[in-house]
Amino acid sequence: LDAKLDEFFAEGMDARFERHAALQQRCHEWVRSRDFGFFAEPGYEAVTLTTVDNTRGISVAGLNQELAKKNVVISNGYGKTKEKAFRISHMGDTTLAELDELLGWIDEIISK
Repeated sequence: LDAKLDEFFAEGMDARFERHAALQQRCHEWVRSRDFGFFAEPGYEAVTLTTVDNTRGISVAGLNQELAKKNVVISNGYGKTKEKAFRISHMGDTTLAELDELLGWIDEIISK
């Protein structure tokens, strides 16, 4: 905890919050541009996680199988939403480059 707090303060709390907001914006732009929807009602979106409404009906399980080959995973929905939604994290130490790489891999996989 002490080491992680040192990282927080080295980055600066305002800078950290701004990075998370920029990551959310990038992820939301991707969702909109790929004709997916948002699971959260407008105004209730989290800054650190985007839950995507799988309006395109892709196989979330299949997507995760392919992403696992790149040593990453995303989370699917819970219960009845298991294949109807998926979650993309953009929190913690995630960088814009890392998020862009993940979104690029998702694009590659769903375009097959």
